[in-house]
Amino acid sequence: MSRIVLTVPALFFLTAGNGTVLYFLSAVVFVVAALTDFFDGRIARKRGLVTDLGKFLDQLSDKILVTSIFLGFLTLSKISVWFLFVMIFRDTMVSGIRMMASNQGRVIAADLFGKAKTVSQMVFIGILYLNVIWGLFGPPLIVVIELLVAALTLASGFNYLRKNLQIFKGGS
Repeated sequence: MSRIVLTVPALFFLTAGNGTVLYFLSAVVFVVAALTDFFDGRIARKRGLVTDLGKFLDQLSDKILVTSIFLGFLTLSKISVWFLFVMIFRDTMVSGIRMMASNQGRVIAADLFGKAKTVSQMVFIGILYLNVIWGLFGPPLIVVIELLVAALTLASGFNYLRKNLQIFKGGS
């Protein structure tokens, strides 16, 4: 839940105006939110507290945080509309697969591709923050990274689809 709550100030500071201090504050809040993702999962696994609700909220909070921050960078013209479309398309498709699986009494946890996608998106956000705060990484490099993250995002989505095709047949 903390990631969802922290999304609000991170997005506010990112979009409140053109100022390095505000971008820096947004970056700090984002890093704290991203670290809660890491520690929350680690603590839950270590203490045997992994639940279906936790798996659901983890994925939901990731999507809310990452999509919101990318929306902020879109308003700053730092990413492309097509990139955000790829992200939303993939997340919507995977959410649909998860809903269908849930109707069949199954919970689909994040797999290695999904985790790699999330890490790549978070690293990309970090690079975008470095760009707006200190001017690091020029537009050509940002576009290359954007393409690589989009490709991994799509690959992750189609991997979920491929691995779970049986849910469309009503099987388990």
